[in-house]
Amino acid sequence: MHDRRVGDRVLTLGNQGALFMRAMTWWDHETGSIWSQPWGAAIDGELKGTRLKLIPAAIEPLQSWTDRHQDSLVLVVDGSTHAGLLEPAKMIDFFVIGVMLGDAASAYRYADVASAGVVNDRVGSQPIVVFAEAETGQINVFLAGLPGEDSPLTFHDRGGRFIDDQTGSTWSQSTGKATSGPLEGRRLQRLAFVSSYDWAWEDFFPHSRLYDPSGKP
Repeated sequence: MHDRRVGDRVLTLGNQGALFMRAMTWWDHETGSIWSQPWGAAIDGELKGTRLKLIPAAIEPLQSWTDRHQDSLVLVVDGSTHAGLLEPAKMIDFFVIGVMLGDAASAYRYADVASAGVVNDRVGSQPIVVFAEAETGQINVFLAGLPGEDSPLTFHDRGGRFIDDQTGSTWSQSTGKATSGPLEGRRLQRLAFVSSYDWAWEDFFPHSRLYDPSGKP
């Protein structure tokens, strides 16, 4: 998900219909520039070299989202709010969760994170936590440190409850908010991520590190 504002312009983007490095391209109605979807960057035209800002987002079932955000607008495709939603079974085999922080990038195979429930890691020098749920396909990524605190938190899945090792507080993987314990009410900062085919991530981010659940470098 990207912010489509460039300076004072708000761009209207559509599917350009061609592939660049085997991945989808966009075009903007305002200038006709061509954009790479994985990069979020214009690769041809007036805006060539411009990069859109990646916005923090989550992937989760529609019902759990609307339960918390009852005033949400929902995209309707062909009369169904469920059209176009990815099924978890399709995500397990082909998708990675890509996270970029500054010049550093790391990718996490969806299957590995969904199997563990939670992954504690670092992207560059920044501690992060990645949550994924095999049953629903839900994905959330957060900074694993709290504002004003020097030490990061680490998390474990205990029977579907996400507990931090430092204080024993319980956290919501959907909101990044502590729901009980000493840190109740505190909230983690949500991070932007890219859900991508593994081959596409490797092509567009060759400098990225691929997380190994075995702990090997």
